Order: sequence, then C-alpha cells, then structure tokens
Amino acid sequence: MRREHIKSVILTTLVIVSLVLSYSLWSYQPTYDVLQNQDYVQKVSIGAKRDFKDIVIPNLLVVHESNKNYETTKQGNISPIYRSLQKSEITNFENLTNKTSEVAYQSITKGKNKLEIIFPTVVPVETLGKVLNLDAKRLQNVLFDRIIINLSTKQDSSARIYFSNEAQNILYGATFDNSSIIASVEKIRDNYESFTESLRYKLDSGKIIYLPKKPIKLTTMEFLTTDIDVDKLKDAIFSDPSNVRKESTDSGDTFTDGTRLMSVSPLNRSISFVNPTTPENNNNQSPNLLVQRSVDFINAHGGWTDGYILSGVKPENNEVSFRLFVNNLPVYNNSTITTSWGVDDIETFKRPLYKFRIQVDKKESEMELMAGPQIMEIISNNKSINKSLIKDISLGYETIFDEDKSTINQPYYNRAIQLKPVWIINYDDTYKKIDQDLLSRTGVNIVGLE
Repeated sequence: MRREHIKSVILTTLVIVSLVLSYSLWSYQPTYDVLQNQDYVQKVSIGAKRDFKDIVIPNLLVVHESNKNYETTKQGNISPIYRSLQKSEITNFENLTNKTSEVAYQSITKGKNKLEIIFPTVVPVETLGKVLNLDAKRLQNVLFDRIIINLSTKQDSSARIYFSNEAQNILYGATFDNSSIIASVEKIRDNYESFTESLRYKLDSGKIIYLPKKPIKLTTMEFLTTDIDVDKLKDAIFSDPSNVRKESTDSGDTFTDGTRLMSVSPLNRSISFVNPTTPENNNNQSPNLLVQRSVDFINAHGGWTDGYILSGVKPENNEVSFRLFVNNLPVYNNSTITTSWGVDDIETFKRPLYKFRIQVDKKESEMELMAGPQIMEIISNNKSINKSLIKDISLGYETIFDEDKSTINQPYYNRAIQLKPVWIINYDDTYKKIDQDLLSRTGVNIVGLE
C-alpha cells in the first residue's frame, strides 16, 4: 500500500513537472529576435545620437552692465556660464506673470550684474529640466525662451533667477546658488571687449530682442558636402523596408510601401516623408512630449549629422524643428530637420540630404552688415510689412548651393555650399532676409528666404 502511495506521488509530480515545462515552452519568447532587431537599428545610422544637453543650447548671451547691453553668440563665452548653471540646484519657483509690470520687468533685466541666456525658441520647462537641475515639478506645459540671472555680489550666496517668455507674457522667479556662475563670469570679464554693444527693442509681437548698436562684420564661408545615403534613410523611416518600392522621375526618386511616401529632391538636396496612416491629432500634444518623441525618432537612426539644435516648438501644429547652426548662428534655406506628430506615430518628417564634410581652405570674404537702428528703420519704412507678425530679427547665414546642375543627380558628389551672412526676419514663421545688395541696386530690401 505504501509502495502504491509512493508511485502515485511520483506520478503526480511528473505530471506537474510536465505541465510546467509544456507551459514554459508554449509561453517562451526567444530574445534573439529582439537582439537581431537592435543590431539592425544600430546599423541603420546616418550620423550620431545625441543627448538633450547637446540639442537644447542657448545661442545668445547678453550682459547688462549699468545701462548698457553687451551680447555674444560665441559658444566659448556662453558655454562656461551655461555649464556652471547646470551644476546649480534651482528651487522655489514662483509665478510672477500677473504680478510684474513692464517697469518692474525692465528693472529685472537692466542694471549691473545681470545676465540673459537666450534660446533660439521657446523650450518646455520639462525639457529644460533634462539639462538643468530644476525643482519645478508643479510647472507643466510652460514654455520659456530665456533665463535672466540676477547675480549676487557675495560669493556662495543665494541669488534670484528668472525664466521668461515675453511674447506670451510669462515670468517665473526662482532661487539658486550662484557661486559657480560668479566664478565663470569673472573668467569671461576679460572678453567683454569682444562682446557687441547692443540696443534693446521690443517687437509688436511682444518679444524683446537685442541688435548691434554699430555695423557688424562677419565672414562668408564655404564647405564641401556629401550626401546622406538615401537607402539608409529609407530603411530607418519605413517600418518594413522590404515592402518599399522605388520609383524614379525627372524631379527625383520616391519610395512607398503603399501608404507612406518618402520623396527625394536632388535639386533641393532634401527628403520629405509623409505618413497618412497615423490618425490626425486635433488636440495639441504636450510640448515636452513632442520634443521627446522628436529626439527619440532622430536618435533611432543616428540622424544628427551636423550642428542641429532645438529651434522650434509649435504645440498648435504638433511640430518640432531643429535648425543647423554654424558658429552659433542659424543657417537658413533648406537647413532644418522638422517632425510633426499624429496621435501615436510620426506624421511628417523633413530634413536636408547633405552634410558638411570639410570647410574649404580659402580666403574668406568679410561682409559688413547694417547696425540695429538701420534694420529697424528699414522695417519701419516698409509699408508692406505687418509689424505685428514679426516674431524675431537676428543675424544668420543663407545657404547658396553649387549652381552646377549637371551634378545634382550624382549621389555623394561633393558639391560646395556657401554660407553668406545676412539679416533674417521671422515673419509669422516664414523667413525673409534683408538684402543689402538688392537694396543698393533697386531699393527693394526685404525678400523671401524660406
């Protein structure tokens, strides 16, 4: 009887073990497919991956000394200040939006020992929290385009710091330990002579800008470029590249899987991708989510090929853009990576097809660009310009492509690109340039660029 009981126990145990093993086999999902997919994604790379600290970068530093403003676009001057700020904990955020008059706001920015760190676009506070040590959990979907620092005169002391967005009349105050900032400021004080004295203007749109008091000299540069591998882009963008068909026309190649479409323009050296399958998002997505999704999408195929930084956040269009910067000045005319998003997937994607290879070693030509007062006078006298639609005025570069049309369909041909200094007007999110050559010849001064 005891022997039969033992047999029964053993049999039951074997049955249980068998069931467990069977279930394990049925439910087992091998990891090699995932690993293979990860290897595949790593191979589809057209450039590099980047962290937020490499993408969310200020492009202008303004120092307020007494009643004068001194600005610099040189990263050698901006980076030490910005890196020092990244080491400081910023706390005690307070909403000052409805508590600060225009006079009070000017008192915040003017006077001795004031710094303004200005970004090319508004930046979500959550995105700033990925590059700065912010204790701002209560702030959501707030956008800032500049940081104003009121430096204390004492070492190792707490100081006031402000986050501002003048166009939307947003102002927050906070506190931080400014000891590291003071040390960095002292190091660049000797460089103040190289800064540009500037004048402060408030645009009709609400934004405050700084323009040079005197004419400024910049050099024209030339680069040799190479084309990005279109097949790599195709493999990176389409979820199943094996189902993608290629069609060639006189205007360029197109790639489609039956619904999604990627168009290649050899003349403009750019690609445009459209995904009509994703449900259209009629609601504005979180600005921070839009930026995060865009960075993740570009990182997935190593899409950072040159000095692109965050330059546009438009929640109303679910759109984010990253513009090419050279010498910390924006480049215009086919020089932007743009993404727009549906509910759960990318809707459109546009980017240049070229990337810089080397700068041409030749004598650079220097150009003298008009001073800020001249620029404002030209705009004021132009009756065709709606002043309330001007969102920004800044120095930048215009790209001028190689005119040899016989080479535009040759992949990887090292065509030259010239970067010409120019004054740029952001006119209702389209870009116009003030053409000094055209002005001297015809009297026409403002022409379209993008």
